[in-house]
Amino acid sequence: MLSFAYLFSFAVAVIILLYMITRGEGYSINQILLITVIVIGSGGYYALSISENLPQALLALHLIYVIGIFAPMMLFVNVCEIYKVSIPGWLLCIMYAGQFCVYGFVLTIGHSDLFYKSVRLNFSGEIVYLTKEYGPFHTVYVISMYLYFALLILVSSGVIKRRRRISALDVNAIFFLEFFTIAVYIAERMVGLKAELMPFIFEAAAILLMIPITKLNTFSLTGHNELIRSRLEKEGYIFIDKKLRFMGCNDRAYEFFPELKEWELEKKLPGKGGRFNTYLRQPLYKYIEQEEDDLFSGTFELKDEKLIYRIGIIRNRSNIKQGYIIELDKDYAKE
Repeated sequence: MLSFAYLFSFAVAVIILLYMITRGEGYSINQILLITVIVIGSGGYYALSISENLPQALLALHLIYVIGIFAPMMLFVNVCEIYKVSIPGWLLCIMYAGQFCVYGFVLTIGHSDLFYKSVRLNFSGEIVYLTKEYGPFHTVYVISMYLYFALLILVSSGVIKRRRRISALDVNAIFFLEFFTIAVYIAERMVGLKAELMPFIFEAAAILLMIPITKLNTFSLTGHNELIRSRLEKEGYIFIDKKLRFMGCNDRAYEFFPELKEWELEKKLPGKGGRFNTYLRQPLYKYIEQEEDDLFSGTFELKDEKLIYRIGIIRNRSNIKQGYIIELDKDYAKE
C-alpha cells in the first residue's frame, strides 16, 4: 500500500512537470527544476519501498537525497521569485554549488564513513526502511536544510525586503506550506517514523506554490531585451481576470491611476471613485459585452494629456480566456 502511494506521488509529480513543460505559461527554470527534483526524489522513495536488498536500497537512497538536498533551496528560490526578491547570479551559483557539494558526499554512502557510518536494510510488514548511523557530513546536510527553512520564513514574513504584491490569500497559503513542511520534517525525526512523509509534503508544497506562480505568470509581462524593457517603462499595464477582479499592474499604471495602489489583489473592481472608473470602466464593460478578440482602443484626456488605451483578452496556451489586459500610453502624435 505504501509503495503504491509513493508510485502515485511519483506519477502526479511527472504529470505536473509535463504540464509545465508543454502547456504551462512561462514557468522559470527554477520553477521547473523544483518539480524535476520532486520527480527524482519521489521515484527514489518508490524504488526504496520495493527494494529487496541493500544495494538496491542504497541506489534508491541516492535518488531520495536529491529531494532532501535541493527541494528546500528550490522552495526558497521560488518563493523569492514570487515576492520579487532578487538573488544575485553569483550568490545563486554559490547556493547551487554548495548543495551539489553536499550531494557529492551523499554519493559516498556505502563506500566511506563521511555521510553514513553504517546503514542497514529492514523490513516491517510492507514497510521497507533503513537504519542509519550518521557520519560528520550528514550534519552539513541538516544545517543546510534548516538554513533554507529559516530563509523561507524570513522572506515570507517580510524581514527580507519584498517588492511583489500578491494577494493575502496567497501570502497565507505560502506561510502555511512553509510551517507545515518544517513541522512535518521535525515531527518525523522526533517520532522516528519508519514511513517517510516528506515526498508527499514537498509535492503538496509545490502544488500550492503553483497557484500564485501560475497567476503571476498569466497576469504579468516579462521581457529580457532592452526594446521590451523600455516599452514596459513607458506604458502602463493593468491586469483583470475574467471574474473582473484586479490582478495587478506595472509601476507606470500607478502613475496614470494612483488609486490602484489601494486596490486589493484578487478583489472585485471598486464600483465607484477614482480615475479608472471615470475613464476606463465603461470601455472595459463595452469590450466584454462585445466578446471580440480584437483590441478595443480609444483615447481620453487626463490633466491636459491625451492618453490612449487598448483593451485585449489574455489567453493561455490552450486558448482559454483568463482575463483582460489594459494598455495605457501617451498619445505622442498629439504633442
